[in-house]
Amino acid sequence: MRRALPFVVAAVIAALGPACAGDTCTLLGCDDDTIITYPPGLVDGAYDLDVVGASTSYHARCLGPVPPGGTPNSPELSCDADGFELMVGAATSDRTLRVTITDVDTETELAVDVEVAADAVDEFAPNGPDCAPVCIVRNGALMIR
Repeated sequence: MRRALPFVVAAVIAALGPACAGDTCTLLGCDDDTIITYPPGLVDGAYDLDVVGASTSYHARCLGPVPPGGTPNSPELSCDADGFELMVGAATSDRTLRVTITDVDTETELAVDVEVAADAVDEFAPNGPDCAPVCIVRNGALMIR
């Protein structure tokens, strides 16, 4: 996953110096980013992931090949045994997501429609403090009772 990318971009931009001089802003862009982690050991092989936000939803096959005739995973979402990341798209600005995880081999639902809070933990403005855009990094943890 590219979890560290927003922080690397911000560090490079900071090293280059202020991007805004007077009323002139550069035109660098950025995207919001949401990282959700799982409890250790929750998944142990291929699983199907369903993520539902306020205005969009995603379905992905994680840690395994997409089934024949199945829809490929969205490039906006990456997932592994530790969790998933939404890198672009409407769901990156959602403060809550609903997550369902199903083990592919056993068809057991490991998490069913679990609400996950995605709290803002960082923001960065690649064009300087007084220039748009400002992008938000959100983190959350899926909790299983």
